[in-house]
Amino acid sequence: MPDSEGVLTRRAILGLVAIAPLVLAAQAPASSCADPATLSAAQKSMRKSLGFKSPAPDPAKACGTCAFFTGKGADCGACALLSGGVVPANGVCDSWAKKG
Repeated sequence: MPDSEGVLTRRAILGLVAIAPLVLAAQAPASSCADPATLSAAQKSMRKSLGFKSPAPDPAKACGTCAFFTGKGADCGACALLSGGVVPANGVCDSWAKKG
């Protein structure tokens, strides 16, 4: 049966359903780094005890320039003090230490 112009076919709908998880997965890392609401109570408590702020008042002393931060050229990375917790590169805490 030929496809009509402007009509969604079963094949087209199945194709959209198949790629939807890929699109959502591609967006997940950015939102998990930027959204503090997704953190566990323990992660929030640790950030509070370390005086974590985002964005950092002094960009020269941001997570991206800290010795405890891993994530080359990334907007997000892991912090050794937060047991590998994901942090934005533009954040800072009271334990910031210069890389080097």
